[in-house]
Amino acid sequence: MPITSSILWGFIRLCFMLLFIYYLNRKLVNSSPNNNFLEFLVWQWFRYGSIMGTLMFVSVQLGIYNLVNSVIILLMIIAIDYIGFKNLRHPRRYYDETVRKNIHLLLKRMENEYPAKNWFKFTRRQRKPGRSKGIYILGLVIAISVITFASRVYFFKYDSYSLSPLWISDLETLVGFDAQQWFGGESKVVGDLAYVNFYGKIANVTPEIALQSIGILESVLLAVLLFWVVSKITGSKHIAPTIAALVFGMVYTLSPLNIYFVLQNRPIFLALTFGLPLMVYYLKPGMLKMSKWQFFAAFVIVFFAIGLIDVFTLCILFPPFMMTGLCFAKKKSGNFKWVGLLAYLVSVVLIIGLYAIIGSYYQTNLKMFLHSNFLAVSSYTYIPQLVLDLDVLLGYYRIASAIAGILLLVYTFWAKEDWRASFAFLIYFNLLLVIRSMNSVWVDDDLLTQALSVFMPIVAGIAIAVIVRMFIPVFRNFYRWNPVVLAAVFAGCIGLAINTQMDNFEQLTESDPTQREVLEAYDTITRDYFPYSYAVVNNNQTQILSADKHYFMNYSDFLYEYPQQDSVYFKNINNPKFMKAHADEVLPKAVLVFIFDQEKSANSETYAENGELKPILMDQLAMLQKRGRKVRLFYDNEHVKVYEIVNQPKASRISDLIF
Repeated sequence: MPITSSILWGFIRLCFMLLFIYYLNRKLVNSSPNNNFLEFLVWQWFRYGSIMGTLMFVSVQLGIYNLVNSVIILLMIIAIDYIGFKNLRHPRRYYDETVRKNIHLLLKRMENEYPAKNWFKFTRRQRKPGRSKGIYILGLVIAISVITFASRVYFFKYDSYSLSPLWISDLETLVGFDAQQWFGGESKVVGDLAYVNFYGKIANVTPEIALQSIGILESVLLAVLLFWVVSKITGSKHIAPTIAALVFGMVYTLSPLNIYFVLQNRPIFLALTFGLPLMVYYLKPGMLKMSKWQFFAAFVIVFFAIGLIDVFTLCILFPPFMMTGLCFAKKKSGNFKWVGLLAYLVSVVLIIGLYAIIGSYYQTNLKMFLHSNFLAVSSYTYIPQLVLDLDVLLGYYRIASAIAGILLLVYTFWAKEDWRASFAFLIYFNLLLVIRSMNSVWVDDDLLTQALSVFMPIVAGIAIAVIVRMFIPVFRNFYRWNPVVLAAVFAGCIGLAINTQMDNFEQLTESDPTQREVLEAYDTITRDYFPYSYAVVNNNQTQILSADKHYFMNYSDFLYEYPQQDSVYFKNINNPKFMKAHADEVLPKAVLVFIFDQEKSANSETYAENGELKPILMDQLAMLQKRGRKVRLFYDNEHVKVYEIVNQPKASRISDLIF
């Protein structure tokens, strides 16, 4: 299997949690026919996802961050949002009108033996021409998610991020949140890793598995959001949005993504999962059905969360869009565009002020802090799989956007249709290209290229929507064939993506599989053993993998100190007084020794030295066996083997402790 099972199960758990929450929302809160799963996901992520980022930041500063506290506070915020501030000011009236009424209805249904199956039914609605059912949208979201997930999983064999020095540094920051450390002694923006930490907790996966899989989850969420964005800004509700999502999820030979680091967490990607809905709501504020104060507060929170995740997105990517939005926001939106702009300015002041304080604490001036985050050293773009030079590819996109813009002018002035939002995104895309051509020292070309990889599918979606619009009069009466057309689109895109890209992928160099095997072994150990009942023997580089889970021993200590400690421990194992007086001599109940294949690790820069230790380590294990210790093979793979030294039988593995 190319990935560890925990990555897959974490993704499945998250999906089922979202579906269950959506069911409760439809059943208890909002049964509107417009409340399909896609709208629910985008709105709740925009609202509560951004609140969660701010909440994590504040709770870490207060030293109270953990899963229980975060969930309790978030549930309180959700309850307040559901009840409403007006009702909170008059709790007695709210109780009489709402709570008592619902309790009375529940008791009445129980007395009348209300059928249990009806609790799982949605209210039937009369079908309306041209309106997709909720289950139809849900199917599209699931299909896009599964395809994007499977596409990203394919590149695990090329992954150069896992267990690299950059990965180790990110994991140290990730684990630091549990120790109530946000910046970890460095003046850099790390909000994206806070979300990774929280994902690991709610999906019940280890920090290293969360870090290894977050790049996939970001891509899946972005693919779904691209579908939603294109459906909102164009006249095409399914075909163009589907193609845009699949272009992002599957087309790599025309996408400026580093294929060897496609699984790396990208702060820009996570920031744009909030930024894309914000852009659409800014252009179409009527979608939110909020007062101006609510609109302002929501935008301030989202912008602040984006600032915690990625300053580049907030300060470089958004200014041109905010200016573009002033020109293309709907006329009927009143002053909401100015409210959105004010919210942006307030958020930037808050974020810059916050980072000025942090910079002074770490003795780094604000200019250096911002510059270091605008020019991220850990993000770079190497695109060996591109079939065209990047500048040539962007030139084609510029031409496509120009042609689409001309056709949109025809639709706007001739057919009297509203394409303002599409115009705004086309102009914004070209503004990003202008910024890229400026070669400013404050604009990192690699970070901007990452952002373009998200907006290029939107341009492609708009272009497809413009073409589809030309044939609407011909196919207006064939809506019932829409599922068949979409099935053909999915099949065609998948077939083309596979047949046209595989030759390019075969020329790529596969990464060292030892790293994946090491992470898989650690994941297996964590799932099978009770915390702090065992120790792991490995090289110093992997010590961070042991944080808050088990004891760690490097090879030097195991080879030169462990035999003596083993001798003392088993000589006095039945002497409680000695053990109490010499607690440092007590051995873990089990010791797991990582051994790397000597020949197959020879080509690995990271594990070549560890492979040379194999004969010595095997002699050590043989010596312990002669002393009467039980040594068994726990994990066996091509490049990595893990042996277990059992010091106390049935005292470490979870299955033994339970049964």
